[in-house]
This record gives sequence, C-alpha cells and structure tokens, in this order.
Amino acid sequence: MPKAMRSLLSLVGISLGLAAHLPGQQPDDPQRRTLVGLRFLAVHARVQLSEGATLPPVDERRLRSKLEKEIQREGMKIVGRNDVRDGPGAHLTLLYLVAPTRDNAGRETGFAAMSCLQAEQTVSVPRLGRYVYTVAPTWRSCGILAGNAGSYRGTIERNAEEQILRFLNAWRSVNAPPPPGPPESPASRVLGVR
Repeated sequence: MPKAMRSLLSLVGISLGLAAHLPGQQPDDPQRRTLVGLRFLAVHARVQLSEGATLPPVDERRLRSKLEKEIQREGMKIVGRNDVRDGPGAHLTLLYLVAPTRDNAGRETGFAAMSCLQAEQTVSVPRLGRYVYTVAPTWRSCGILAGNAGSYRGTIERNAEEQILRFLNAWRSVNAPPPPGPPESPASRVLGVR
C-alpha cells in the first residue's frame, strides 16, 4: 500500500475515533430534538466529483430513491418539487464530495470522499415586529470515506445506507410511537368500561 494511502487512512481512523466523543454523538443529542414531529421532507442526493476525476458516475437518482423509500417506510411524507405547502418545511440532503487519490507517479488509484446527510428546516424568527423565514441546518451526520477505484460505487452505496440508518435511528428516538395502554379485560369489553 502506498505511503500516501496509509497516511490518509491513518488520518481517517484517528478522525473517526475522535468523532465518537463529539456532543452530536452522545445519547442526549440536542440535534435529535429538532427532529420531533418532522413528517414532511423534500429529499436530495448529490455526488460531486472534483475536476478532472475519472471515477465512474454514481446514480444520484438511485441514492435519492433509496432515501425516499426508507423515510416513507417510517411514515414520513415526501414533498415533491412542485408541492407548495404552508408552514415549516424540511429538506434532507445526502451529499458526497469526492476527490481522486493518486500514486507517486500521479496515476489515479482510488478516492477520498466527504459524506454528509443533513436535515435543514425552514424556521421563522421574530424580527422587528415581523417574522422572517430562514433555512437552518438542524441535524447532520458526516464522515470520511476512502478506497480504491474498484470499490468506489459500492462504498458510496453502502455508506448511503449507513447514513440513512443513522438518520432514521435519530428520528425514531424522538418520534417513538406512544406506548400501548393497559390491556383490556374481558369484563371491561362486555360492560363497556375502559
């Protein structure tokens, strides 16, 4: 393995090890609270390659479709491009910024990518007696990926699944279904007593 690749992987490993101790990774995550009641989302996916990269394209529609399918499975609704709604809105964006890695001779041998799944919500802020609307990032999960050119597509797709699962776990933790009530006894059903 080339020295440059070992250095990059070492840096990635250290970064990910330190990330486990960040406040956003702790159980009482304030980011998660922003997901309470979130039910309507516009969904976007983008894989952006650096200029001159010759890596094969990743199907952004497939990533977006996977994201839409999973959040719909949880009971959330997709807001389409032409939908107009009153009230707060939210966007969920899956973004990859990808750069090729090169060997000592300058040949493209692999890739390094920044991966981020971010929720942004439209919020109203009272200002000078009026309400001003702005879009604010409210939840985010980011990471770094690296690999050889042959593993590029598969690595991006596996990471997308992991990012989606992180979002859904955070969403479920603050949007849990209400606990079931006490079981009805046969006598209460007959007598109509609850």
